[in-house]
Amino acid sequence: MKKRLKFALSFFLILIIAVSSLCMPASSYENDVEASTADIILINLDTNTVVYSKKPDNMWYSGYLSVLMTYLLASEKIADPDKTTFKVERDFIDELPYTDGSLDKYVGKTLTASDLMALTLLTSGSDTAYALAYLTNGSDLSGFVKMMNDRAKELGCTNTGYISPGYSNSSDQFTTCRDTARLYAKVRETDIFAKVFKENSYIPTGYGEKDAVVSEASMLNSKSPYYFKYTNDAKFSYTSDTYANLALTTTYHNMTYLFVGLLGLNESERNVYADARKLTTWAYLNLSDRKVINSDSEIAKVNVKSGWGSYDVPLYTYNSAYKTLPNEFDEKLFSVKTEVPDEAALPLLQGQKVGSAVISYDKEQIDKVDLVVDHDEGLGMLSDFARFSGVAFDSLFSNKPVKETTATEGTESAG
Repeated sequence: MKKRLKFALSFFLILIIAVSSLCMPASSYENDVEASTADIILINLDTNTVVYSKKPDNMWYSGYLSVLMTYLLASEKIADPDKTTFKVERDFIDELPYTDGSLDKYVGKTLTASDLMALTLLTSGSDTAYALAYLTNGSDLSGFVKMMNDRAKELGCTNTGYISPGYSNSSDQFTTCRDTARLYAKVRETDIFAKVFKENSYIPTGYGEKDAVVSEASMLNSKSPYYFKYTNDAKFSYTSDTYANLALTTTYHNMTYLFVGLLGLNESERNVYADARKLTTWAYLNLSDRKVINSDSEIAKVNVKSGWGSYDVPLYTYNSAYKTLPNEFDEKLFSVKTEVPDEAALPLLQGQKVGSAVISYDKEQIDKVDLVVDHDEGLGMLSDFARFSGVAFDSLFSNKPVKETTATEGTESAG
């Protein structure tokens, strides 16, 4: 696995961003948005549809976004975060390999794990992430880093690596847009995350309203020129080494999008905030959710053999499938390709996966869903005989002959 190398010259980084912004994005749907951020992914969370992507699997420094994994582990491992406390000592901060100042104003004070988690989300959060690592796994920092990497694999983040709980400008701490999207979506499920971004502020234990901490992400700041009122939550990272990284969600007309941008600019007009706003606005104006597969509709068949003979068993999707498609949806560009074995072994249990269906639009895959049986099949002699008798009856008295195999691997059907 080859990581992007750390570049020695800032000019070289700027050149890469400029060239990247000219590359044609690998996206499901065409658009005329000009984005300066090098790596981007935009996902409709309601339908789990990637509607736009540009180099989503390229590796880059995770910057302060790495603290999201520390936050997640702390939220999962610390049983009672309101009663678990950490006294902030100057020696603790001074011994950190890198400090962002997120704990400086609390030196000599005691914070709860909930306080630290909230500060990690709202600020750059590197120092607070180290404190959370200590509360989660004691002084065994290497053990905590292993937990981070193990959890990343569990989430499917195969192109992510950690060497510290907080910020690092080493090329050994890296991620991708797709992996960050997986992590951010999981982080959004936690209780403290929901509480913090409901108000977009947090008052640490023992402090008053004048000490409330607000998000450093400009898209959440109503006084910022980059403010976007449909933004739900955001995590921003910027250093001269790692450039601008951003993860956020927006909601408009009950549609929620998750945006991740890595290696972005931080200029007045060309920046990751502007790209997030332009792309999500494009999505809201030009895309909509549609039901592409109905769970009540038979999608394919699989052939089975019993002691009474051979017959076909219908296959369905477990749930109806909804995907985000262009408003000017062209049915001719939509297709479903089924992947079903030539024959399945009995017995088959209700809900058992037998195959899959690949949903594509304009020759690009937008989803892959499981195909399952909707009833138990082949559990006994009587049920086998009844099923085979029904097939034989259809064969004798219906106008349509019964085929031994009606669903073969790679069959395509138009939507």
